[in-house]
Amino acid sequence: MFVTVAEAGSFSEAARRLGVSPSAVSQAIRSLEERLGTPLFRRSTRSISLTDVGSDYLRAAAPAVEQLRQAAENATGRGGRPTGALRLTMPRAPFDLIMASALVDFKDAFPEIELEIAVEARLVDIVKQGYDAGLRFGNHLEKDMVAVQIAPRSTAILVAAPSYLARRPVPDSPSALLQHRAVVCRSQITGTIIPWTLASGDETIQILPSDTTIVHDLVSQIDLAVRGLGIVSVPSAMVTDLVDRGELMHVLPSWSCPIEALYIYFPSRRHQSAALRAFVAFLKSRP
Repeated sequence: MFVTVAEAGSFSEAARRLGVSPSAVSQAIRSLEERLGTPLFRRSTRSISLTDVGSDYLRAAAPAVEQLRQAAENATGRGGRPTGALRLTMPRAPFDLIMASALVDFKDAFPEIELEIAVEARLVDIVKQGYDAGLRFGNHLEKDMVAVQIAPRSTAILVAAPSYLARRPVPDSPSALLQHRAVVCRSQITGTIIPWTLASGDETIQILPSDTTIVHDLVSQIDLAVRGLGIVSVPSAMVTDLVDRGELMHVLPSWSCPIEALYIYFPSRRHQSAALRAFVAFLKSRP
């Protein structure tokens, strides 16, 4: 219980993970401190933190606790197969592009694992929120996390509806985009409007048209573009069918917008559950 409280950073979150009441966790920690004759946590009305003695105790206790966890997983696994819950957080774009189909295949391969998926744009503290892992693009990874690449760098393209382009001159250069309407995203991480970073060969420029409609997700961007509101920059894989059907047209095809590689990240390899290890291995094995 001590290790869980230290990892969770709160009695209430530790209680949720252990399936007991916060008062039971608090009493167990108090009893441990009384037996040791020293406080292990500093307590305030909003948070707890380890004392120096508590940090030393955690370093000494964690390996033994991990061995017990591994033994429990081996004992309770069905025929050695991973079981239990797996909680993940990820943005909408990788969910739509990659993870929706991957999760279906993973559930078919590991039916004993209970999946819980949060699709959200904001960056969350996966430890405090009780997630096993998160998926993020490489430019938004937290430095103290283990990160495993599961998809390479890709590109976004500029597209617009034929009905929109029929009303305005088709852009023939990046600077011409300044005379057009754009449907852009506001970052849920920084709160700023995301400019278009365009690359062609060795040249890279940033463009942000002044006549913008701001939304918070790619699906809304694409829907508004199809309805003729303006030009959007979206992952090419999300609009391939729409371009093939003529509902959207590729704008400035010699220019594209780089997208960072996609990673799954988690706090520590040492504290991975069997379910998370199976999921990471599954993602790495996919073509």
